[in-house]
This record gives sequence, structure tokens and C-alpha cells, in this order.
Amino acid sequence: MIAIFGDSYIEALSQLQSKAVTVMDARTGFVLYQNAQHDLMYPASVTKVMTALLVLEEIEDLQQELVFSEHSVMSLPTYASRVNMMAGDTITIYEALYGLMLPSGNDVANALAEHISGNIHSFVAQMNLRAAELGAVNTHFVNPCGLPGDGQYITAYDLALIMREAITHPVFNEIIASPNFFISPTESFPEGLTVRNTNLLIQPEASYHNVWVLGGKTGFTNAAQHTLVSRASQGNHDLIVSVLYAPRGATFTDTTYLLNHAFSLPIETIFESANYSWEIPVIQNIDGELIEIGIATVQGRNDLLLPITENASIIRYELYIPDSLTPPVRMGDVIGYKTFYANETLLSNVELIATHTILPRMMITPRSRQESAYTETLYQSAPVSLPLPILLPIVTIMLMGMILISLRRQRIKQRRIMMRRQRRREARIRYARYRFSE
Repeated sequence: MIAIFGDSYIEALSQLQSKAVTVMDARTGFVLYQNAQHDLMYPASVTKVMTALLVLEEIEDLQQELVFSEHSVMSLPTYASRVNMMAGDTITIYEALYGLMLPSGNDVANALAEHISGNIHSFVAQMNLRAAELGAVNTHFVNPCGLPGDGQYITAYDLALIMREAITHPVFNEIIASPNFFISPTESFPEGLTVRNTNLLIQPEASYHNVWVLGGKTGFTNAAQHTLVSRASQGNHDLIVSVLYAPRGATFTDTTYLLNHAFSLPIETIFESANYSWEIPVIQNIDGELIEIGIATVQGRNDLLLPITENASIIRYELYIPDSLTPPVRMGDVIGYKTFYANETLLSNVELIATHTILPRMMITPRSRQESAYTETLYQSAPVSLPLPILLPIVTIMLMGMILISLRRQRIKQRRIMMRRQRRREARIRYARYRFSE
């Protein structure tokens, strides 16, 4: 971590009531401020951010019907929050997501888990696998609700990582920003049901209301105390704040306090894509000879901006681009990456994309060119039928092009996998010393 709240660091610590907090830049995953962010805590209902994320990744048609089973509604303890659906009630997946995130319906979480994976146990395994993929290596779920369970824990940092992925889905952002939502009539609720968001930061009439907060997810159990993860935006700032184990109301006050500090940080442009470009030769095999048929220019897909308080010179980067390319190269193709680090902490990967298209050349002999010209001149209205000696090289080139494209895509995919594995390995090494403590 290279950026904190400067001289106000100690003051910020003294003001916070939450045991663990993380303030993260939503665009890059860069941690601006933290306290005990890798300590393992009970999550409570912030678990449902992961449940919602899996639903949005697995289901395209959110108008699918969700039927509540006997197990989904009857297996919960009496103190668990719920929408109060009964076995056989049917709502859409879209409505269910609102019932999951706004009133924190545990019955809805169970029903969604069964709908996607067939049973809750299989869904929980999927949750843990996805958490590991996101780099949340100090997280373990035992249910889709967040209710206390043996071995259920999360960290403030991991929660921010999961939230960062969830907000890439527009529907998720729409849901968490809603103060209320109306669920269509069911057998148990023939007049329909209005659910209310428990996040007071987005309730306009609440004393905790914060105009910069775009949404979030609350949680509470006796073991976890109060928990909250939020997304907020002001100007060029786009932030995620996660707070764990706080007394009643402190999740809202701590979040506001942290946001006020973070919004005061200046924004630095670490990488401006328009100012940098790279040229890569495009090589094609023509009649057994490797020939340069063009130069591909690549630029960053986007700029990299960071809220920062210290000198940006301690940020370094690594460039990943190939020595040469094979056609076709199409405008917008991802050619490589520029990876930025603060010391050894990964900040962001900026994709480098081609700025124009370069297609393969056709291999045509002089004689075939003359025959083609003759055909075009004399028989313009007739369909052209290529002789076999011309057709075979063309087909061969097309097949070679398809093979080369496939190989290039495989190399890019393999590079992404290797980079992901490297990040996970670094995270596991970095956090191996942390152990769960209640």
C-alpha cells in the first residue's frame, strides 16, 4: 500500500469503530487505506454479494421463474431475516435478486442456490471456487446467506474484491441503489410485496443518508456484529469501502468518515493511453518465405488514474507485447498488457489493443492475375470459377490463417492464466501468516 491518508492516518484509526476496514479504488483494486484488512471475520449477510454475483454470471434471462422449495424456506433458524415466501411461491430471478439484496432474504438465497446448482452444498462449492479466482484467498463460505457456521469467514480486503467484481454488472448496481422494490403477487402475497433496503446510506429520509453512496450490502449476526460493503463515487473517485465487526450504526458512520478522507485525495494520471504507442511487425508466410506485410500500432485501451498522496515515481510497470504478429490483426484486438505495480503490489492491467486492421495478403501468381483480369474484362456478368491450381493455395492460406489465429488466441489465453496464477500465488504467500481468530 503506497497511499494512505497522510498525517490523518492516526486520527482516522482513532475515529473508527469497525474492527477491520478497506478503502479500495474500484477501477484498479488499489488499496487507499486499511486497518486489519486481512484479519478473518464472520461475514454475515455481505455474503449475499457473492450469491448475487454467481446468479448474474450464471443466468442471462432474469425473467426466469424461481420456485421456492420446502427446504429453502423451512431450513432456516427462526431469527434469520427472510422475505417470508412459502413453498410453491413463484417469482422471477430479477425479483429474487431484489429480495436477496434489499431486505436480505435468507429464504431467497437458499432458493437461488438450489435453482442454479441443484442443491445448496454444490452452490457453496461454486462460491468458494469463484472467491479463489478473484484473489479472495482468505474467504470461505459454508452457506449462501451468511448465517454463522463452522468455517465461515471473510476479510475486509476480500469483501472489497468480491464487490469490485459484482459492480461490473449493471443490474447489480441498479439493485443495490434501490431504496424499495415491489415484488409481483404470489400465492402467499396476493397483493404483492414491497421490500425495503436495509442500507440507510441510500435511504433519502435516513439520518445516515450519503448522496455519494451508490449502493451496498448490509449484514448482521451476533457473531459478526454489523458489516457493510459500499460503492461510492465523487468526481473521478470511484471507491469501495468494506467495514466488518462494528456496533450498531457504526458501519454507516465509519463508511462516511472513510469516504470523506478518500474523496480529498488528489487524482494522478499514472498512464495516459493517447501519449504512448508501440509498433509490432506483422509477418506472413508467403510461398515459404516470412515477409513483413505491415506494422501494427497498439495503444492502451484506457487511461490509468489513481487517488494517491505520495510520489508516483515509486510505481513501476512491466510491458507484455509479442515481438511479431501474424495476420489477420483486427482493430480492437488485445495484443498485450501494461501491468502496473506499487512496490510488489499489483495495481492494474491496462490492455493494449490494435488501432487498425491488417489482413493477410493473397498469394496469386502473375499468370493467374492475367487470367483473372481477362475474366473480369470479358465476362463481367458471369460468375468467376477459380481453377484448382489457384483455389488450392487460397484454401491453404485461409486454413493457415485460421490455425495461426487460433494459436495466437491460445497464447493470449495462456498468458492471462499464467498472470492470474501468479497473482494468486503472490497473494497466498503474502497472506499465509494470517489465521482465523474470532
